[in-house]
Amino acid sequence: MRLLVVDDEEQILELLDLTLAIHGYEVCTASSGPRALELLAHEAIDVIVMDVLMAPWDGFETVRRMAAQHGPALPPVVFLSGLARPAVMPELGPDVVQEYLVKPFRPSQLVERIEEARRRRPSS
Repeated sequence: MRLLVVDDEEQILELLDLTLAIHGYEVCTASSGPRALELLAHEAIDVIVMDVLMAPWDGFETVRRMAAQHGPALPPVVFLSGLARPAVMPELGPDVVQEYLVKPFRPSQLVERIEEARRRRPSS
């Protein structure tokens, strides 16, 4: 399975890349929303792992833009954040399958969320 991991903190991006590769995933990384949008246009991605607090776009805005371009073809998204999950998640579009994981987390929790997001994606 190929993942797109997006985080604007280089050390976190490297740690996620290493952790997920150890768990058998092929990982593609981006350090910003605009770069993630560009990669998604050219790479076959199964699940997106997206940090919430980033610049210039936060994770929610990045996913909104991805959904606008890719519609139902958008891979499922696992949001990562140091903040508690919002009581009401922002509207990201009808085709967005999403999971949410609060930092810090165990690698096994991230793998579980990735697999759950993948299972929840409707068949195309």
